[in-house]
Amino acid sequence: MSRSLTTLIDITFDFEALNKNYLVYKASLGKNLNKVDYAKKLSLVERSCKPKALISHSSYYWVLLEKHDKIKFKSPDIAFERVAFEDCDKLLLGRLFVRALGKVAPSHFFSGLGETFLFVETDKFFEHTVYKCLKFDVKESVRFNSLFISMDGTTFSPLETVYKPAGYIEKQAKFEFDMGSGLLRRHSQGNLIVYSPGKKKFTTNAIDISGQEPISLQKTKTGAIYQFVDLMNTHFSDTLSLKLKPIEASWREHYKKRDIEKVYQRIYQVIDGAGGLQVVNASLKEDGIEKLKRQKWPVQVEFIKQIEIDSQKPLLVVLDSADDYEKAGLSDSKAGFYSSDRVTQSIYNSTITSVRPKQKGNELSPIIDTVVKEIAIKQECLQGLFLIQTLKGNYWFVEREDPKYPDQGPIFHILKCDNGSFQYEQQDEFYFDDLDIELPEKQRYFETLNYVIDMAKQPPKLCTIIHEKIAAIPDAAKLFEVLDYLKGSNQHGISREFIEKYLSDTTYLNTPIHDKLMSMLEKHPMQLEFYKEDLKTAKIGYRSIAEKALIDGYFEDTGVMLNYSLKGDHNEYLEALTGHFYDAEHSAYFVGSEKGGFKFSRGQFNHLRYLYGPEYLKQICLDLTKSYFVRNKLATVRPFPFKYLSECREGLKWQK
Repeated sequence: MSRSLTTLIDITFDFEALNKNYLVYKASLGKNLNKVDYAKKLSLVERSCKPKALISHSSYYWVLLEKHDKIKFKSPDIAFERVAFEDCDKLLLGRLFVRALGKVAPSHFFSGLGETFLFVETDKFFEHTVYKCLKFDVKESVRFNSLFISMDGTTFSPLETVYKPAGYIEKQAKFEFDMGSGLLRRHSQGNLIVYSPGKKKFTTNAIDISGQEPISLQKTKTGAIYQFVDLMNTHFSDTLSLKLKPIEASWREHYKKRDIEKVYQRIYQVIDGAGGLQVVNASLKEDGIEKLKRQKWPVQVEFIKQIEIDSQKPLLVVLDSADDYEKAGLSDSKAGFYSSDRVTQSIYNSTITSVRPKQKGNELSPIIDTVVKEIAIKQECLQGLFLIQTLKGNYWFVEREDPKYPDQGPIFHILKCDNGSFQYEQQDEFYFDDLDIELPEKQRYFETLNYVIDMAKQPPKLCTIIHEKIAAIPDAAKLFEVLDYLKGSNQHGISREFIEKYLSDTTYLNTPIHDKLMSMLEKHPMQLEFYKEDLKTAKIGYRSIAEKALIDGYFEDTGVMLNYSLKGDHNEYLEALTGHFYDAEHSAYFVGSEKGGFKFSRGQFNHLRYLYGPEYLKQICLDLTKSYFVRNKLATVRPFPFKYLSECREGLKWQK
């Protein structure tokens, strides 16, 4: 049965060891401190007892102290009450020890007031250095009845990069980089705050699994989680045990390229059926539009002047940024191309020209695929019809938008689908009450809820999709074992002796690889070892049974891994990355990439989503993720009509 590790955790505590080594106190602040902000309250508690760990939890402040420390509570405005470890829940204890990790493992983690960070690496924003980190905490999932590791990318940037009002900057916690220890430290006069400058997101990437570059555990999200688990178990080995929980698939499916190709043929039909695509240049430069003209397009396309725009046909506009127009003394013309009667998609000239050329000349194919797909979906929204993928039945897809201000009510965005046609509506919080439909509420603040309602049933049946940012993750032990093999194979090739032995086996005599290998040996009669590039030149891949027998056989004999397959004994860690995965026991699913070898340069996290509702409706929700165009040739993580809901919401902004 297919199995994947997750960021759900099983944590156990040894209370005898806890009572021997530590003390835990609950701190209550006096009423005279009610108006003091959160950071200053934490700072007051911190200064009053110098704790091993400090957190805010369930309306109180909690501190962890080592028993051998001389404990003196210095503040008359803070009351400290000792609490038995046995009376503390696992979430409280888990969060305290995560915070303590910053004190006991300072070469890896550091703790600010109430937060714990893993320092990952530096990056550059113009002449300034920014510091990329990962923030760790433990949260509780009511849905899975389990604790889980919460991890968020966090960037610390110099004040010079922060284009915010002075009052905003003044209120933020300040940090400095300690050159002695190599760690970020909280400091009232520090020059760094939590901020990601510019339009680029300075956060950590997922793990590089290309096998081409040296891998550092500290510079990957996958490695960071395992480093965190290892350090927790190492530094607190006498008091706690922390393990990642797996989930088991009740069913597992992988999708293939032919599934995607069939969908994209229908996408092309949507655009051609609307009269084809017209492309116009509104950029100050011509290089972008000229590159587009040289590309092979999968749909009918015509490049026209602005005065020739057809008000009925889909339109692609090549633009510059608002800043570029302003520098040229011109107004931004983007909004002028949008119309409620026609589909319009825009693309920046710089996006086109920044793509590196390829020998085949098809470097813009991914951009064209994306543009064409987005235009096709907008065309469907304009017509109010599902043309790419059918949906039979009467279903509503609902998103809740929480209010920005306390005196406002939530807005519900609804896509009402009826046997292939759909329409978008906005409604207030009383709409579903009037229909006698009860939408489940959040049970934790970090949950995101979406709803699918079967309106054909009486009364209507409802399935809730809950997203808590719990991830399915690769098995790092197996992951890095494979990476080590691949890294080693960069220095080694396949021996001539092994190839000759392989060719002597009559099993593969009549296969294409036989002639390719013979030709390669004849061209290089003195060469004793053949590397990846030699095999690539000879057009020997890793697709056919014969090719895999050659590569896998050499790995079994020598330990040199020249290629890698998801099939076989090595693929367990990748169960977290590919296909459709559903665990019926926990009503949880994730959707990953298509099944393949090391074709993707980064192994990504796939977030689990929890389904709450009748079984038949859960299955419908899962089936509606089998849509391979919403995420650019990947299956979608939510039922595909939610993409149309988002598109209708976005289109409404342009109409306004």
